[in-house]
Amino acid sequence: MENFLKKSKANLIQSYDSVCVILGNESCDLDSAVCALVFAFFLEHKKKFSSVHLPVLNIAKEDYCLKTEVVYFLKRFNISSDHLIFRDDICLDALKESGKLKLVLVDHNVLSNSDSNLDSSVVQIVDHHKQEHPFSEMVDMLIEPVGSCSTLVASLIFESAPEILDAVSASLLLGAIVVDVANFSATAKRATAKDEQIFRKLSQYVPNISKEILYKELQCAKEDVGNLKFEQLCQKDRKILEVGGIKLSICGFPFLCSTLLAKYPDITTKLQDFCNVSGYQGAVLMGISINHETDEVKRDLVIYSRLAWLKTRICREIEKGEPNLDLHAIKSNAEYVYYNQGNITATRKAVLPMLKVILSKPESSNNIFSHRGDRRTSVPNLHDESPPDGSSASNSGIDTPTNSCIDDDEEDRRSSPVAKLSEFNTGAVFANIESTKYVLFRRPGDELHAGERDPLTPENSFAESHFDQSYKKFVLNHMDSDAIEKKLRQENFFREADE
Repeated sequence: MENFLKKSKANLIQSYDSVCVILGNESCDLDSAVCALVFAFFLEHKKKFSSVHLPVLNIAKEDYCLKTEVVYFLKRFNISSDHLIFRDDICLDALKESGKLKLVLVDHNVLSNSDSNLDSSVVQIVDHHKQEHPFSEMVDMLIEPVGSCSTLVASLIFESAPEILDAVSASLLLGAIVVDVANFSATAKRATAKDEQIFRKLSQYVPNISKEILYKELQCAKEDVGNLKFEQLCQKDRKILEVGGIKLSICGFPFLCSTLLAKYPDITTKLQDFCNVSGYQGAVLMGISINHETDEVKRDLVIYSRLAWLKTRICREIEKGEPNLDLHAIKSNAEYVYYNQGNITATRKAVLPMLKVILSKPESSNNIFSHRGDRRTSVPNLHDESPPDGSSASNSGIDTPTNSCIDDDEEDRRSSPVAKLSEFNTGAVFANIESTKYVLFRRPGDELHAGERDPLTPENSFAESHFDQSYKKFVLNHMDSDAIEKKLRQENFFREADE
């Protein structure tokens, strides 16, 4: 393995007709890093896609020190950063433009927005996350919901080239698997039968290995974050979600978020600075704590955004989403909500698709049409406090008359993820009024005289005429009653039609 990596680094300065790059995901956790290295080693042996196969860690070299468990584990096998290829060491765009790039994705199956132009170069995918990449006959896909992507990589090696496995490559795969499945914790419920089977087969290459010792060793390295600043902690295990112009950072921590809240009383300011630097509109922090003696697992999370409508919308949707995270709000303020997560089996692998669905809904997108007619609202500034529906947090909506009760409900509008008028359902309102027997409100003979207002309609309201007319039409369409039709004819409601 060491010689292969040294050779791969040397190949960077040479010219080839084609280059196959094996790319891990942007978080570059241990599973992602190991999969890139070992699968590239396997593909190079098979010469499957090119004369050269290069493993690439999908982070900048300067961020490598943040991946404490990766640094620790690779050093154990004499693999230093000098042997590795980082994302800023190679220009994938240039290879793509020259027609030389072939891309293999491991531990993720869809490229980030910034890399979407590389998708046509993808030739193979090996992943254990939910499938988001569309099926293609041009792409060899192995996407299976196991605990660790390293399990799938190892299974492919066992199928066609078990001879390449040695103590080093097997140990790397074993370490990634045991971390991803939380040491096969029955409480965490991450491991599948396939993870257990592959782990046993790999253990044969490393006599006397103790998964308990290996797991504790790697967990200690992962939690060795005492020297990291707040921004570095957020970057250590980060995935970026960008949908509809909204960019979220989903940060994983090897400890509970409550630890961060206790350590940083000014966490709101720190999160705002972190988001501003990278252009995020919000952040989702996910913490985990595992008691290795009792096997007890705890999870919590923080939803942050200084955009009140975005924070409220994410919180509202994620609380009722599937899978049920069993969230209990412990602390909240204008910019974040801190939850205890009762469903400890729901990892970031489950939460990411939920967030993507939430952001994909029309109300979270820039391309929004007002429900008040067909008028297109202006595209909002994502750094404004107002929700993206054309309303303003400090002014009445364009369709709201001055002195309306809406103006008095300012605080509630500020906390609403989407302005209430955008959810106005005329039919529901009419139906509600009908259920209160509004049509029987006036007794026979209590006709309105010319110029007299209906007692339920405020003077000078824009609804004074439009609402009454629409209501009458609604009643006519929804109540098949000869009596109502006769009543409306008496009021000359059909005058224009008859004429």
